[in-house]
Amino acid sequence: MSQTVVTVLFVLVQAFSNFVQAVTGFGGGPISMPPSMALVGINEAKAAVTCILWITCVIISVREIKNIDFKHLGIILACMIPGVIVGMWLFATLPLAVLMLVYGIIVVFIGLWKLFFPESGGLPASVRIGALILSGLMQGMFTSGGPFLVIYAVSAIHDKNRFRATISTVWAVINTYMVGRMIFSGMYANGEYMLVVYSLIPVAIAIFVGKKVADRLDRELFLKVIYALLAISGALLIYNYFAAAV
Repeated sequence: MSQTVVTVLFVLVQAFSNFVQAVTGFGGGPISMPPSMALVGINEAKAAVTCILWITCVIISVREIKNIDFKHLGIILACMIPGVIVGMWLFATLPLAVLMLVYGIIVVFIGLWKLFFPESGGLPASVRIGALILSGLMQGMFTSGGPFLVIYAVSAIHDKNRFRATISTVWAVINTYMVGRMIFSGMYANGEYMLVVYSLIPVAIAIFVGKKVADRLDRELFLKVIYALLAISGALLIYNYFAAAV
């Protein structure tokens, strides 16, 4: 594919994933990363996607500040941040091909698990705290901690608006740290920032539409479609890994 086609496809992926993020408060990273990795590469995808999602979540957080549950925000951040630090170290240390395979397997698992076992309430506190630590680890490695975070959040924050506002603020805080780390490590030195620039207007439109849709959509049906897409995108990553190895 030509570079123009790749860029257009990348921007379309970001618009759709940030629409999902605006509707649900999570899911932007897991939806965006697999196709973005296939289009522009692992490092480039992580740098651009993290920055775009950071912008999205900052906008949502500011607009929804009155709905943020600061008690649960503090608990979530305290559990996730250590995992984020370890996850970013693992991403910089492990071979990229192995990362792609591992990520594909995890995404398929999460997609199928949440599709067929969507209810996470009633789990022991230790399991929910463990899910937050795993969420931080996955966010640090692949900008995809949302599905694990939801295990805690759905049992702790029951109001839809408070849920979306609080989860968006989690990503706004954590991605501020991640984007800063990636700037200082040189991950935007090869033009990755232009992918962010190209995506800004489509993503802004997606956020606006997502907010309107969030107020009227059947959220459970929407999430089922998203989890099915997660499983498919993860399976494509696994296929690409083995196809490249042949």
